[in-house]
Amino acid sequence: MIREKPLKNTLLVVVILTWFLSWPWQVSARRTFTLDEAIDYALGHSPLLKIGRHELSASSEARQVARGRFYPWINGYVDYSRLSDPAVVVPIKSFGGPLPTFSRDQYRAGVSVKIPIYQGGRLRAGLSVAELAGRIAQANLRMDIQNTVANVTNLFNRVLYLKALIGARQDTLSALERAKDDARERLKVGKIAPVDLMRIETQVAAQRQALIEAQEDKRRSSQGLALFMGRDPSEEIDVAGTLSRASAITMDAVVTRLEKLVDNRPDVKRALEKLKQAEANLKVARGQALPSLAFVADYSRRAGSGLDADEEVWSGGLRIDLNIFSGGIISAQIRQARARLLAARERLRQARLNGKTRILQALSEMREALSRYRVARSTAETAEETFRIEDLKYRSGAGTVTDSLLAQSAWLNAKANELSAMYDTQRARVDYLLATGLIGTRSSPAAAARHPGQRQPFSGPKEHRLVQVLSTSQPEPR
Repeated sequence: MIREKPLKNTLLVVVILTWFLSWPWQVSARRTFTLDEAIDYALGHSPLLKIGRHELSASSEARQVARGRFYPWINGYVDYSRLSDPAVVVPIKSFGGPLPTFSRDQYRAGVSVKIPIYQGGRLRAGLSVAELAGRIAQANLRMDIQNTVANVTNLFNRVLYLKALIGARQDTLSALERAKDDARERLKVGKIAPVDLMRIETQVAAQRQALIEAQEDKRRSSQGLALFMGRDPSEEIDVAGTLSRASAITMDAVVTRLEKLVDNRPDVKRALEKLKQAEANLKVARGQALPSLAFVADYSRRAGSGLDADEEVWSGGLRIDLNIFSGGIISAQIRQARARLLAARERLRQARLNGKTRILQALSEMREALSRYRVARSTAETAEETFRIEDLKYRSGAGTVTDSLLAQSAWLNAKANELSAMYDTQRARVDYLLATGLIGTRSSPAAAARHPGQRQPFSGPKEHRLVQVLSTSQPEPR
């Protein structure tokens, strides 16, 4: 009995440990992404892109439906009818032969065949409509992919910017805390007035609020990044990299190939395919006014009451259908298709104008962002030197705490403006690449040479293999 007690205790400990280890504790592990990893993850998990791929799959099945209309239609059937008066089950097959069977119950089972020969061009036009619908679905998917890459990149860069801003806020807050401690000591010996300490405390409180705002902004940006990546926004996402100024874009190089860049936009390509689709729909509408020719055949066996007089019956021939009067429906459908064709032409023109405007505006925003960054960087350097001088004056007794705080506040704002301007250059470059339809695609051999060895993330359909050409950020050293 004495030996059994330690054994029971040991078993109890094992059971408790097993339960503890097997309990599904929900520990939210923070995952760190580089920009390439974030884009790859979004391309594989974004619900928006999955919708586009399913729509592309559906369009391929629609093409198969259109192709199937060229092939023979074979249908089996079974029929039973109860008549008010007896009728011939099988027609008379020859004169002088046996009399046909009469019955009120008519049973029939057989196979019918219809082979289209000429349908007024409707079948071929319908196939063109289905194929163009597939191209439109491809253009929609490409547009969704490019928008997803742009949104992920912008939010990723914004999180990098806010991380740097939070670091600057924390450094400034630490400096203010030290200045506040130093001011308390100076107040004790009568070197400063109480109002000077109150001003420092006010500056500390303002800096804490600014730090909280930056932290919450970063949290919201991380949640937005998780949304576009197809992750749960409640999960913690961290980013790895450093934000840097985007490189400039040569205006002359853009102007010389502006028309080509406009035509490369997915919305312009979609509008062009919709124009072709409207032309095909007009052919379909016109084909309804033309005759259609088909070969038809039927083979069946018929029987009467009690399944007596079971005999075969077959037929075969050509059938021509021509509409004579439809109440104006066909004419209205032709006019409707013609009006939609004119609308599609204007949509294509509007898409080209919009694309050209967006490219030129993106270039303007890029120039403005780069100019603002240069000014912000110069202002930050001047503000830093001014604060250093004022701080030395204050510590030596030649300056006032007010001048030192004002100089420090100006330096802080200048640093924040520099970081904001740096982020704006990256965002302007992303907007330019999105406007030109070049975002996330290897558009030329020169682009491949600028980014050697980069793997091509699979975007879904085989027609789309994307590579990241936007990031100037590098992973942080470990």
